[in-house]
Amino acid sequence: MAELIKTIKLIDIDLKFYEGMVISEVKEDVLFELNHVEQILRICNEVFEGKDYVYISNRKNNYNVNPTIYFELKDVKSLLGIGIVSERYEALKVANFEKQFSPVPFDIFSTMEEAHAWAKTLLKKAGL
Repeated sequence: MAELIKTIKLIDIDLKFYEGMVISEVKEDVLFELNHVEQILRICNEVFEGKDYVYISNRKNNYNVNPTIYFELKDVKSLLGIGIVSERYEALKVANFEKQFSPVPFDIFSTMEEAHAWAKTLLKKAGL
């Protein structure tokens, strides 16, 4: 695993930043809405200084995502892909539904190692 660069704890979300990658962990029972997306995009833009990155959501907690948030990502040029990691069948089923709304590459994994490998291939394709 890459070296941890920075950790940012928000009210509803913890973000861990690595080279070209951010891993989020949304807290239990949160309704993940547009304001969360805007906040995360702003922070990612600052931390990555506008460079390309991959977003990985570690879904170990139970929370809801408003699928329309994905429409807001269509103009985010630096976001190379979204990976969802969960061992819970229900979370994977929901992620599969969300996938159809995503304008960027979106994949689902049962382990963080698989998600990391996928993120590395996206970063490599982008020349990073």
